[in-house]
Amino acid sequence: MKHVAVLTASLLWIPITLAAATMPAAQQNEVLQRYCGVCHNDAQMQGGLSVEHFDAANPEPAVAAMLVSKLTNGHTPGEILAAARTTGDSNVMAILSHGAMGASGEKPDEPTQIAFAEALASEADGADQWESRWTGKTFTANIIRAFTSTKFPGATDMYRLILTCHTGTHEGEIRLAWANGAPEEGQIITIAVDGNAPFTHKAEGGKKQGNGAYGPGAVVLYPDIPNLPMPSRSLTVSDVFPNETPVFPFDALSPAIRANLAACFSRGE
Repeated sequence: MKHVAVLTASLLWIPITLAAATMPAAQQNEVLQRYCGVCHNDAQMQGGLSVEHFDAANPEPAVAAMLVSKLTNGHTPGEILAAARTTGDSNVMAILSHGAMGASGEKPDEPTQIAFAEALASEADGADQWESRWTGKTFTANIIRAFTSTKFPGATDMYRLILTCHTGTHEGEIRLAWANGAPEEGQIITIAVDGNAPFTHKAEGGKKQGNGAYGPGAVVLYPDIPNLPMPSRSLTVSDVFPNETPVFPFDALSPAIRANLAACFSRGE
């Protein structure tokens, strides 16, 4: 039987009052752009993720959750906050030591790393619910699903689904991103809409896998799957990683979000 789950308590909000978790938004943005923006920008989109437009004063929970996953090599925001609350900064630093903070070739001092990770973990509250926003004439909605990894002991696999509508051109996109593992080269993934007959799609594109359009670690489902309709109830993904089947709840989209997406995804509604 396939292991199906949504976000567990390990990813949900755990309130803390540690001073290290109160990194000002401006400082967090500076750290983010300097140490994460090298790979996660609009041009490269490693892991299907850009932080160019991330603002800690108005954070995107799903982006914050994915950043925590990458910084900790598969730990959840809840685990970071629990470590800070129960065992202190030394354990948070031990978790961070295995992550991607130094991928740019440099990293900040340990207190900055700890404060940054705790701030992001706090901002990931609500990542398992649809969140949406406008950036100019582009409307996005995204959500996270997470599983205890079947491939990497002690890690959590995260899946982020991103819907984008460019209202000026009426072009829509459905994109799937993941962290932290990599599926096999040429992995065939399966997508089902509203429980109907599934579509298959190939995830390929290099070391961390994807389809090339958004760097490794992400794959475009629509319009790359031309017959994929806009879900009304659910979109189910299988076979990115073994025995993990994230289900994204389209029936939980608010009327306001649906209205903003309608210019690009009217077909199938």
